[in-house]
Amino acid sequence: MTTSLTGESRTTARPRGGGDVARGLFRLSKIFVYQNYFGWGMAWLTLSPQARDRPGTTAAMLLFLLGSMGIVTCTCATDDLVGFRNGSDARNYKSGETKRDIRGKPLLSGAVTEREAVRFIVCAASVAVLAGIGAFWALDWRAPAAAYLLYGVGFFFSVQYSAGLRLSYHRGGAETLLCLATTAGLLAPYLAVERHWSSPAVLAGLLLGLWLVMVSSYSNVNDADGDRSVGRRTLAASTGPRVYKTAMVLLVLASATLICLLGLATPWPWWTLLTLLPATVLHTAQLREGPLRGRWLSARKLGLYAYDLGFLGLLAPALYVLS
Repeated sequence: MTTSLTGESRTTARPRGGGDVARGLFRLSKIFVYQNYFGWGMAWLTLSPQARDRPGTTAAMLLFLLGSMGIVTCTCATDDLVGFRNGSDARNYKSGETKRDIRGKPLLSGAVTEREAVRFIVCAASVAVLAGIGAFWALDWRAPAAAYLLYGVGFFFSVQYSAGLRLSYHRGGAETLLCLATTAGLLAPYLAVERHWSSPAVLAGLLLGLWLVMVSSYSNVNDADGDRSVGRRTLAASTGPRVYKTAMVLLVLASATLICLLGLATPWPWWTLLTLLPATVLHTAQLREGPLRGRWLSARKLGLYAYDLGFLGLLAPALYVLS
């Protein structure tokens, strides 16, 4: 029997094997959440033919993908470690409208120890740094300074979500960081290879960031009590229903505005508005399911479906522009 830092006892049913630890670390990493790489995928798709054919582009983009996986792993594993230590994950996994699978939190289930998690985080951070260096080296160090800054700053602030600066413990910090870090995940590799900005890339990055916030904001309502108990000040934990519900409406309006700009004020075709309409419809359905009916985790699922549909909606016009 082992005792967690939350003061609760956990009994391990059987001795852990190497496979158990590996599976636990895999779940801890969250690298299987493919939505985390939509930004990287869109960065590659929005490159001009000249940039795609430039020597080193393929190697650099693959290394940027590896770096993204390192950043995601480092950020998510650190967040789980902090949540385990302060007890917020234990509280959140005992409450809510539906029972969650505790295997998604390997520190809580006992599949991974704290020491193993810390070593894993250090390894993931090393991969993120080395892969980033390798990507810029593959481009012969000819990327604009802004690309280096976006990659480095994006990595640095991502891991400050729960630890270090603890940005999610400041009101609006979690939502702002998630949006901007996602945007940087698209713009850093895009700018490194393309070597200049483009309005479609910037707008696509901001849309992906907003759409991810429109997933997390619903989770945060469900987790508000646990977050509030440890001082994490998401909008749901630090404001009243009127404020965070209004914010959810504003996010939908902001998304619709960016979609209109992308389809009507950039070289992308006007029918981008149509390919992104299914995502907008689902985001509107989120408002009915969450703020109106109080089914927050159900609304979160709609947000994930909308995120997938939104990426596909961006994919069609991006491929058309490249053809």
